Amino acid sequence: MNARRRTKPDGLPSRVYKRNGSFHWVRPNDQKWIKLCRIDEGETRMYERLAEEKRKVSIDVGERTMPRLVRIYMDQHVAGYAASYRAEWERRGEVVRTAFANFDIELVDVEACEEFLTSNWGDKLSTQRAMKAWLQSFFSWAVRKKHIEINPVREIKVKKPKVRKVYIRPEHFVAIRDALAVAADGKKTPTGPMMQVFVDLCYLTCQRSTEIRNLRWADIDAKRKLIRFVPSKTEDSSGEAVDWPLTPQIEEVLARAKKLEPIGGDYVVRDKNGKPRTAGACRDAWNDAKARAGLTDTGYTIKDIRAQALTDAKRAGYDIDELQIAGAHTDRATTEGYIKQRDVPVSNVRLTLPAA
Repeated sequence: MNARRRTKPDGLPSRVYKRNGSFHWVRPNDQKWIKLCRIDEGETRMYERLAEEKRKVSIDVGERTMPRLVRIYMDQHVAGYAASYRAEWERRGEVVRTAFANFDIELVDVEACEEFLTSNWGDKLSTQRAMKAWLQSFFSWAVRKKHIEINPVREIKVKKPKVRKVYIRPEHFVAIRDALAVAADGKKTPTGPMMQVFVDLCYLTCQRSTEIRNLRWADIDAKRKLIRFVPSKTEDSSGEAVDWPLTPQIEEVLARAKKLEPIGGDYVVRDKNGKPRTAGACRDAWNDAKARAGLTDTGYTIKDIRAQALTDAKRAGYDIDELQIAGAHTDRATTEGYIKQRDVPVSNVRLTLPAA
C-alpha cells in the first residue's frame, strides 16, 4: 500500500504517518509500512526508531559521503529541537545536502563553505549566519565522529546584520489592523477578526508572535487573572517564564476570540480546523493588509509589533527592569536593545540666529 500525499501539514517527518495507534514509516525502496512505535510512546522514541530504520536501508553506492553524513546527522539530532523549529531545521539540512551532493566530506574546505554561504545569501546576513551555524554544528559532529579532522567553517567570518531600528508608528499599526478585516474589494475577510485578535495580543502582552500563535486556553488562569508564557525560544535553555496580568483590554480581546469560528478547541488564535495558525498564514495576512493600507514600502513585519510595544511601554514610564520581566529576557541588554534603537531622543536645545 503506497503512502498518500499529505493534503495539510501535520508536523510529522516525511513518509511517517499515524495508523492504528502507532507511528509508521513507509520505506522508500519497497513502499512497505514499517511500525516505529506506539503513539503514546512519544515523538522522541518515534525519531529514534526512524533513524534506526533509515540506517537499515542500503546506502546508495553513488551517493557521496557529504550528503550521506548530513542525512545521518539529521536523523540523529532532529528530535532534540523544539517542535516549533524542527521543520525549519530540517529544511536547512536539505539545502546543505543538495548544495554538497557531489562532495565527499574530506573535500569540503573553507573555500567551498564560504562560496556556499555568500553565493546564496550574500545580501541576507541573518540567513547567512543561520546557515553558517547549521554547518558549524554539523562539522563539529563530523570531527567528533572522526569523519574529518578540522571543522572548515571555523575560519569563516560572517558580518553581523545591521541592528533593526524599525518602529511601527501608532497610526500605521491601526491602519494595518483595520485592513486585516477588509479585503481589496471592500468585503470582510473571513480570517480578519482572528488576525486582529492575534496582533492585539502581540501588542498588549509584548510577547513574540510564536507565543501568541501557540497560546492555549489552558495557559490562561481566569481566577488569578494571569496568562502564563514560557517563551519557546528559551524553553530548552533558560526556561524564563512570565505571568502576564489579564487587563480589561486583554479580557475583551479574549472574549472576541472565544466567539470566533471554530468555537472551542485548545488554541486562542486558531485556523478553521482548530489548530494554531501557522507563521506563514499570519505573515501573508499581515503583508496583504499592509498592502491594502498603502504601507508596503515601510518594511513593517509582525516581529516589529513586540519592539513597538516595549518601546511604547518605556515611553509610558515603565523602567528597564519591569520591561525585562515583561519581555521574559534573561539579559537586561536584550531588553535595552529592543528599545534603544527605536526610542529616538528629542533634543531640548533651542537656538536663535546670532546678532550681527
